[in-house]
Amino acid sequence: KKIKNASVELGRRDLTSAQKSEIEKLEASFTQKDVVPADALTISDLEDQIDSLLRSHGQNDLWQLAADLARRNIKPEVLESLFANLDADTARAALVRIAASVEVATLLHEIESSTSRISDLVGAIKEYTYMDQSPVQNVDIVRSLETTLTILNHKLKQGVAVQRDYQRVPLLVNSFGSELNQVWTNIIDNAIDAMGGKGELRVRTYREDACVVVEIGDNGPGISPEIKPHIFEPFFTTKGVGQGTGLGLDTVQRLVKKHRGNIQVTSKPGDTRFQIWLPLAGAPT
Repeated sequence: KKIKNASVELGRRDLTSAQKSEIEKLEASFTQKDVVPADALTISDLEDQIDSLLRSHGQNDLWQLAADLARRNIKPEVLESLFANLDADTARAALVRIAASVEVATLLHEIESSTSRISDLVGAIKEYTYMDQSPVQNVDIVRSLETTLTILNHKLKQGVAVQRDYQRVPLLVNSFGSELNQVWTNIIDNAIDAMGGKGELRVRTYREDACVVVEIGDNGPGISPEIKPHIFEPFFTTKGVGQGTGLGLDTVQRLVKKHRGNIQVTSKPGDTRFQIWLPLAGAPT
């Protein structure tokens, strides 16, 4: 409705072909899908600059447009050409239509992004549980790790940066259903908790002889020397009452051993690493 009303208002004005072309060109650039995202500081600076520009041309009530255009990385100089080629009233009518178009484009982009995220999550959940597949199969380690990271994205996106260092050659492991995903989940979940939800998670894979090595590290406070010998013991936990069962790392160790693997941990303040060795598919038992 906003776009329709603004279009009607523009239609009442005697615009030249060049002016119409200028408005259409600007509108297309403002609503394009492939927008290069800017960082928060740049967006804030752009919003202030655009808001000042609009106010200098008497458009004091279009502050929301400044925020929308800044998020789409639009530079103030682009708007200057609009005011240079149109009178104040026509420029305002054009800006109102552009604002409505940007609002619709932003909404459509959010819908597409949400749909894509839901699709990715559903796919990850299916991968995580290995629905409709045999209980024992060859599993791509990197794909398994990425599935787990997708599942835990709601925790990671709050302040954890994930650094990946994957060996490019596919590394396959003979796995029992989704059990390896449980290993990654427990270790990564513990790392997030150890960092207080903010920090750097490092995930690395590489081949060592007939094994694949998965290394999951964080830059949290580390595990104290007194606690470290006990972390794989059943029911051992450093979390408060009701916050943990103490079975996470015990489960991790049991599952790694079930897959004929080995796990070890090294830790110091700012650098805790869990390393898991698993025999590659086809390796001799």
